[in-house]
Amino acid sequence: MNTNIEIKNIKKHFLLNIKENSENSEKEKKYTTKLVKKCFNSINEVKISDRIKKILYYSNNYVIVEDYDFVNIGQLNEKNIEKLHLTNDIKYLIFKYKNDNFVDFNDFLFNFINPKLLIFHIIESFSYLLNSLITLNNNNICFLNLSSKNIVFNLDCGEKPLLKNFQTSLVISKLNESYITDIIKNINDYTNKPLEVHLLFYLIKNDICTVSFSFIEEICEVFVSNLTILNLFSDKFKLSYSELCRDSLRKYINQPKTEIILDILQQNEKWDVYSLSVLYLHIFGNISRVFSLKQTFINKITMELTKNINPNPSRRDNLTDLLNNYNKLFYYESNWSFVNSLSSSKMTQLFNILDK
Repeated sequence: MNTNIEIKNIKKHFLLNIKENSENSEKEKKYTTKLVKKCFNSINEVKISDRIKKILYYSNNYVIVEDYDFVNIGQLNEKNIEKLHLTNDIKYLIFKYKNDNFVDFNDFLFNFINPKLLIFHIIESFSYLLNSLITLNNNNICFLNLSSKNIVFNLDCGEKPLLKNFQTSLVISKLNESYITDIIKNINDYTNKPLEVHLLFYLIKNDICTVSFSFIEEICEVFVSNLTILNLFSDKFKLSYSELCRDSLRKYINQPKTEIILDILQQNEKWDVYSLSVLYLHIFGNISRVFSLKQTFINKITMELTKNINPNPSRRDNLTDLLNNYNKLFYYESNWSFVNSLSSSKMTQLFNILDK
């Protein structure tokens, strides 16, 4: 397996014997195509992709629509139309994506037998994805879709994690009630999305004019019950977290729907940091528990990420602050000896937890 990386200090900490790839030959570009309906999702993905194309070396971080064209249904034979369930009253687009050697997030990370290699790749991937999200934010884009399903590792490019699926990502400068309504109506997966985005969902999907205390209690109860990372913590923490959820939404009681939505939209810079923190808190937190890694970097980054799952957006770091805090923890950590004493026998136990 190629373990070529960019962050030199990680190699030093992990004492890995890594061979640098001296070959610099350009590989032949490969593409794959996908037929999609012309709708809000597909048009939004094209617009976001066009913005990302302006980012230098964007293909090292993102899988986007490289090119597209309209499809004339009449040019397809009847057999293909039947197979694809196409109809003449709907317009279609054909998307072209880069087709490198991609591996799904879970398939890549949760197959390392050596815990040292697992931790190495998790630490590097966290830093890499954090920088990818910061770059999007600096280019007026909120990803809003971070989950293990929307991350792949590119085996053709140093095994780096790439973000994919920009159908419901946001152009931050265009955020208003109409735009977020179209986005929310097209989101099917609310995994790793913060409480305030869940409130947007309830307001918009159910066309509710305002919220009551009992309504907020119901939203918070459902939200907390589905937040599985709370199992990392004590019952006391869970009760405290539930109360924090209610407190963070109380200000919206009896407020007009439009005012609630506009206030929540102002918090967009805290959405991706919440999602990344939830995803990696699940990983780092369970590693810390399974291997008993108190007072180590893994334990310290777990505590750092815990701050960012606060239901109150004002209590979370933004992406840049999280990167600064991560760098302080990483570069000032002096004792990495724990990575040499991790038991491979516990890997199956860990993967059974992480796959849930």
